[in-house]
Amino acid sequence: MTDEEMSRSARHSDRLSKRQREKQRVAVEREYAKSHPTKVTTVTPETREEMRLTRKGRYELGSDGKLTTKGKETRLKHRYNVLIMFLIILIVLSYLYFFFIN
Repeated sequence: MTDEEMSRSARHSDRLSKRQREKQRVAVEREYAKSHPTKVTTVTPETREEMRLTRKGRYELGSDGKLTTKGKETRLKHRYNVLIMFLIILIVLSYLYFFFIN
């Protein structure tokens, strides 16, 4: 083997070991995060961005700046209810259109 081929294989093995170490580091960090969960408490929105996220305080905001599980559920329920109402109105309008026009 020439020096160039040897250095190429050495670089390749070095890259592989770096990837392996990175995967191991990520796995250890993930395991640590699972075993040591952070305590999130409900807070009131203070900044404009938080008010926008919670739609003027309608949804619960956690101390980490994200919506809590209950806040996400409430937001999803609201979206589904709006979608259902929109579809009902669309169905009624379609019915009226076909009833009176045709």
